[in-house]
Amino acid sequence: MRTYPIPFNEEARLRAVFDVPGLTAENEALFDTICEATRRLLDCPIAHISVVEADTQWYKSVVGYPLEPMPKDTGFCSHTIMSDVPLVVPDLSKDPRFERHPMVAKGGPEARYYCGVPLILSSGHRFGSLCALDLQPHEQPSEKQIALLEDLGRMVVAALERSQPNAPELKADTSAESTFLTLVGHELRTPLTVLFGSLRMLEAKAEQGVNPLLIRSARRSVDHLSALIETIISYSNVSTGELRLNERKCNLNDLLQSVSALHFATTDATTKTITLRDSLPLEEMHIDGDQIELAVTALVLNSVLHGGSEIALGTFKDAEGNIEISIADNGSFDDHVDLAELYKPFVVGGMMDHRSTKGGLGLGLPLTRKLIEMHGGDFEVHVEAGRSRAVIRLPAWRCDIGGIAAANVAAPVIAAQ
Repeated sequence: MRTYPIPFNEEARLRAVFDVPGLTAENEALFDTICEATRRLLDCPIAHISVVEADTQWYKSVVGYPLEPMPKDTGFCSHTIMSDVPLVVPDLSKDPRFERHPMVAKGGPEARYYCGVPLILSSGHRFGSLCALDLQPHEQPSEKQIALLEDLGRMVVAALERSQPNAPELKADTSAESTFLTLVGHELRTPLTVLFGSLRMLEAKAEQGVNPLLIRSARRSVDHLSALIETIISYSNVSTGELRLNERKCNLNDLLQSVSALHFATTDATTKTITLRDSLPLEEMHIDGDQIELAVTALVLNSVLHGGSEIALGTFKDAEGNIEISIADNGSFDDHVDLAELYKPFVVGGMMDHRSTKGGLGLGLPLTRKLIEMHGGDFEVHVEAGRSRAVIRLPAWRCDIGGIAAANVAAPVIAAQ
């Protein structure tokens, strides 16, 4: 698995990064001076200004140690750009997110301390970080040190965005807002689909008596929709196309049982039952429970509407302790479906819209991929003869609630991933 999360608005963020006139490999003494001030401020041997691109991380300036561009798997700044607040980790080896990171584990540089602030453009997009590193653990920096580090970060952005000779006039990027609204629109429609389906079933069965299971499904869908709207209002920024995670301790078993208990109506007013199998004892995980429930519900609904007659929901653990949530059915994909589209940058329309009763892809799959990548996880779809399976894989560290709580106590300003 990757060792980093991916922002919900990654495509728009990257466009904003590439549009910064002063963001080139050519350096100026000013940036080295800012890095030197950063490492002295935090008493660290290394400081740098990083630029986080699609697959790599490179450095506008580095002091204390020569660093070449590197894959995002071997950096920390991909975590820093997930939030507007500083990321402080007093001991990387004791933080479950980083203890197995290649830069922290034995055999590597064995980095221990990280303190960085996200570099935020005037557009609101985060392109990298100003940070300090050490091979020794540190105490939590003071509020004054953090405030000064944030000031230095704003100096970096101001220097990069200042007027450049012959710089092209930047135009507003409206695609980020359009993509966000399309995705969120689908996000809101998922519980509504369950609600309307349940109501149709209630109407069809009215003469036979009221089915309490259908009423419960409809009520839960209303509750879910209300909570989802509040989450979107609180944790989103339409102008940048960003949706942030509301991470907390969640019971994954309860979440999956809740989804499997729903009754999903099909277009012919029949229902399909979801079987919950191979349930692991996952009572506590550090996740955004609303978003994970939404992703699982979207995948189950996709199987109900376009998959086979037998749907199974299960959880597994791989050799590295990563958690897998599997949604399988006995349907098959039609000839229009191109699974490769799922792994490209966000796609709306085209081949992704071809779905049939034999199985297919819909907008829920790219949306699910984005939500899972925000958690630092992976999403895959596997197709075999007469069987389709969607797999959500969450990193092992999300099960270490105690370690995460300890890290947050040690570093109260630590960024929410």
